[in-house]
Amino acid sequence: MKSTLLVAVFLILTASTSVGQTKNKRIERNNFKVIDVHMHASTPEFFKKAALANFGAHRKTANRMVTDPSILLKQTIEYMNKNNVQLGLLSGNNDLVQSWVTAHPNRFIPSFSPDTSIKDHRTAAIQFAREIEQGKWRAMGELGLAYDGLALNDPALFPYYEVCERKGIPVFFHTGLDGPEPQQLVSPKFKIELGDPLLLQDVVIRFPKLKVVIMHMGWPYPDHAIYMLYAYPNVYLDTAVVNWILGPSVFNRMLKEAVETVGSDRILFGSDQMVWPQMITPAVQAITRADYLTAGDKRRILWENAASLLKVP
Repeated sequence: MKSTLLVAVFLILTASTSVGQTKNKRIERNNFKVIDVHMHASTPEFFKKAALANFGAHRKTANRMVTDPSILLKQTIEYMNKNNVQLGLLSGNNDLVQSWVTAHPNRFIPSFSPDTSIKDHRTAAIQFAREIEQGKWRAMGELGLAYDGLALNDPALFPYYEVCERKGIPVFFHTGLDGPEPQQLVSPKFKIELGDPLLLQDVVIRFPKLKVVIMHMGWPYPDHAIYMLYAYPNVYLDTAVVNWILGPSVFNRMLKEAVETVGSDRILFGSDQMVWPQMITPAVQAITRADYLTAGDKRRILWENAASLLKVP
């Protein structure tokens, strides 16, 4: 009888502890407002091959992608809500971007992606300028130039940068890494060295007032990315994808070094949710749980810097 009573007490205490832990986990909330500068209106079909990779860091996303476009949008909004992400800068297929913005005009900011396959971008840049005036676009990029075999300093897209400099809107450049086996699963033209952040020096010199954003913290060239912020006041850094695909030690080392070197006033939060909206959560937590960041650092990275750059009231 005594042993039965002890077992019952043990089970009750264990259940209470489990409930308490579950409750604590459930009520964990981010109290910082967030602007995510790196979101995609994605076509799941584009990621179909890459999403199956199951080695190294890619085990975190293998077989976890959302395959239905409508569900992707729905879950993106859900995870934005869970993490206090109030606004997202959205790029990808231009028509799909506009459809997401139309569906949720108070949650998404549209960013333009040029057709890199055309030979003369001057006419397209003129049309782009008109559409900015019409309020259709508030940024440019993510520019994935390396996927097309183009370097970050390729002059072909300079007509767009002239428009962005004149109109005061930022350009977001994909730098550094890609996903698993990039040449086989994404683009045979991709070469990592084409996305070295130091190549953006030519762009900054040519367009000294252009707001340039180095995406993915430039990894595996984080020192090059930090140098660009150190040297040029119109260069920014985004934390997207490296804040959840890499290990926390690598990410925290990069972010801590960036803040210690150049401060936190030009670092932007991004998730790069693509077809994994659930990864918005660890992306936000990588900032909110960083004990080396002050509350002011977190506010700047999560909201204030992006609000200033994108002219959010």
